[in-house]
Amino acid sequence: MAELAPWRALYYNPAKISDLAQVVTPPYDVITPEQQAFFYDRHPYNVIRLILPRPEVGGAGPDSQYLQAAADFSAWRQNQILIRDGEPSLFFWETDFTLEGRTHTRRAVVGLLRLESFESGVVRPHEKTFSAAKTDRFKLMQQVRAHLSTVFALYPDKEDRVLAGLKQGLTEAPMFAFEDYEGSQQRLYRVADPHAIRAACDAMANLPIFIADGHHRYETSLAYQTWLKKQFPQAPPRASFNYVLMYLSNMMDPDLVIRSAHRLIATDRVPHFDEESLLAQLPKYFEVTSLALDQKPLSANTAGLGEALRQAGRLGTGFAMVTPSRRAFILQLKPGVMNSPLTAHMSPALAKLDVVALNFLIFEKLMHLSSQIQDDKETFSYASTVAGALAAVEQSPVKLAFLLNPTRIEHVQEVASAGLIMPRKSTYFYPKVPVGLVMHPIDPNEEVGL
Repeated sequence: MAELAPWRALYYNPAKISDLAQVVTPPYDVITPEQQAFFYDRHPYNVIRLILPRPEVGGAGPDSQYLQAAADFSAWRQNQILIRDGEPSLFFWETDFTLEGRTHTRRAVVGLLRLESFESGVVRPHEKTFSAAKTDRFKLMQQVRAHLSTVFALYPDKEDRVLAGLKQGLTEAPMFAFEDYEGSQQRLYRVADPHAIRAACDAMANLPIFIADGHHRYETSLAYQTWLKKQFPQAPPRASFNYVLMYLSNMMDPDLVIRSAHRLIATDRVPHFDEESLLAQLPKYFEVTSLALDQKPLSANTAGLGEALRQAGRLGTGFAMVTPSRRAFILQLKPGVMNSPLTAHMSPALAKLDVVALNFLIFEKLMHLSSQIQDDKETFSYASTVAGALAAVEQSPVKLAFLLNPTRIEHVQEVASAGLIMPRKSTYFYPKVPVGLVMHPIDPNEEVGL
């Protein structure tokens, strides 16, 4: 049973921060070093200093950045930069964004969700996580003692009862409204009416929860809960550390968008990589079609490659490859490969996915890439657009790119419902949920609820 609960939110004081656009950021895991520097310079109270702190020059030890984040968080609260709500609330959040000429509005409820182990089946993951990222987030939580950003999750609600109940308590004007760093329009409404809160919580109670974005943060919250339970064994059942801050959208919403997560590989870091050897092996599993490229610049091929990629998807499992020698190919899976004895150990729900065929047949079988290599951020990176992937091949240490069609939402639900896990970064939900609008300070002695 999913337990959604209101909480006394922490947020930027409008009297001191008049424009939230100056202080919010994307989630930490999609922020590049260049973006980190930009947000640091943008405003002295930008949330980047809390979620992705930089090690201080001459700082006290290798983890000085976490101590600095905790010091900033404490000072900002003390100086009323961040203020606490006087009563528990839920929030209704709308995001207007434009993609490929079409305007979308994604809607969500923001609240606390009781932490559940994945084994319970209440909260279901769909992607593998990186151990280094969880260690980083855990160290930050230990020092800051708060959920600074939301976990983005989905629930199946055909009648849209959760948001209908919540909207019974909407005020006319949003609490916050601004244009964010990507040009999306953000509107956040505070809902304190007990009847509206109860209606939303009751409607959520019997629905499964699917993590869309934030697997590392959710797993870190579970670890942090275990850590605090050992320290505070007498804490009440509704202690604040038993909950996680969630942004929850209806997965039936037609404005829910998943973009591609293209794979980018720095081949100089891959032992014994040889382009010609890889090309010679691909016909074992794929029909390989060469594509003509305009060599200068590589980005001039964005439209053509994008259309070839979509056509490959319409024909079945297929994706594109751009090689270090600036050649491009469409790789169309041969019939029967992913339901042969080779994949007898694999669930059909996974075997149908493009990203699984890529990981299993190419990365594992042909390139013999270990999980350590695939986890290495210097070797493996990701892009959500064809243009971004081509720019990376052209301008960075990346030399090999695999371009994928987006994973479909029904496949996410099928995999997660079966208790299965997709490869890392199989989805890119768009747009990312901004960080910095609401936070959840954790006090072991504080109980959650109305």
